[in-house]
Amino acid sequence: MSEQGTTDPPQRDRNRLVLHVSCSVHGGPRGFVNLVVSKRDGEIELNPHVDGCCLLTLDETAATALFDQLGEWL
Repeated sequence: MSEQGTTDPPQRDRNRLVLHVSCSVHGGPRGFVNLVVSKRDGEIELNPHVDGCCLLTLDETAATALFDQLGEWL
């Protein structure tokens, strides 16, 4: 589970968003981990730790489901 850091606002451009989050597995202070969210060829890519070692790709259906669920939770 991650939380957006409270000290720095997210940095964004048209197809890229950087969120300062926390890693509940590896620990560390809030905002210690960067999560890059990008739009690439109609899909959403999540890049935890910004090093490309694990990329999560969501197609339109998955991204819409995530969007709807986040809206419900918030």
